[in-house]
Amino acid sequence: MFNLKSKNDRNETTEDIIRQLDGQYAKMSIELEELRNLKQKIEKIDSKLMAMEEIIARSSPVFQTRSKSSTTKAAIKLILQKHGELTSLQLSKLMNLSRTRCNEYLKQMESEGMATSRIYCRKKLYKIRQ
Repeated sequence: MFNLKSKNDRNETTEDIIRQLDGQYAKMSIELEELRNLKQKIEKIDSKLMAMEEIIARSSPVFQTRSKSSTTKAAIKLILQKHGELTSLQLSKLMNLSRTRCNEYLKQMESEGMATSRIYCRKKLYKIRQ
């Protein structure tokens, strides 16, 4: 009798383990399906971004240049045209660049004759040369 009871206990334990594994398998299947859906959404977003980049490249002559430096300078030029005069700190906040990097671009633009600067109240203001 003792052997029968322990065998039944083992069968019940085995069935419990099987139920738990089935539950875990079902949860993993659901999570896998959610990941597949997420991957499809990411791929759609990526294709839309690529299409938007192509549209911008075709429609805006400012961003048709290939080098990052030229693109950044063109963006600085547009911002300075819109705002008139700005300090490198103001420009860095608008462009989300470091102030040092903005200074480098502004000095390059000044040496190329694209921008001019003047000092006012201990601040150097930059504007686009007309």
